[in-house]
Amino acid sequence: MNESIYSPPEADVSAPENGNGEYYVVAPGKFLLLTILTFGIYLVYWFYRHWKSIKLRDQTSIWPIPRGLFYIFFTHSLFSDFDEKLKRDGLDYPWNPMMAATLVVFVTLLSNVTSQLASRGLIPVEYDFISFVLTPILAWLVLPAQRAANVASGDPGGTGNSKLTGANWAWMIIGGLFWIMSLLGVYLILMEPELLVE
Repeated sequence: MNESIYSPPEADVSAPENGNGEYYVVAPGKFLLLTILTFGIYLVYWFYRHWKSIKLRDQTSIWPIPRGLFYIFFTHSLFSDFDEKLKRDGLDYPWNPMMAATLVVFVTLLSNVTSQLASRGLIPVEYDFISFVLTPILAWLVLPAQRAANVASGDPGGTGNSKLTGANWAWMIIGGLFWIMSLLGVYLILMEPELLVE
């Protein structure tokens, strides 16, 4: 600190709190809340933000929006990117990115297929409950990848993006209401099936 009151102020030019900006940094708790309470819709945004960061870093012509929307086709390459960065920087993070990506793709497909089949009456409606159970599982499966991205970005705890914003709260409230309505519907189907008989 400069002791003269007439000298110009000194700026803090240290690294920002959210790491080096290599990837999209998110605190684990915030990541889990947003993923679960939005029925996994947050993952579309999550993949988009990571691909946007990679596009800026590498100055490539990739399209982050389609990679977010159709993330099952790009999960393996994103997780590989995290792992390659960790290895390049000599950072120790024990995980198996290919196994993690495969499980994420499998659970996403299982959730979507059972939900679609149940909504079209091709399987009993009760099977739609599988998608509710798989949402938190999917969040837990993606979490190691987010932790890897945080470590690779120099912010292992995700402290640079740990606070919930107004938009986060809005999405969680909407998702929470949807959870309540959906679970109520499942309850009525399981406990009061005669209500569905025409």
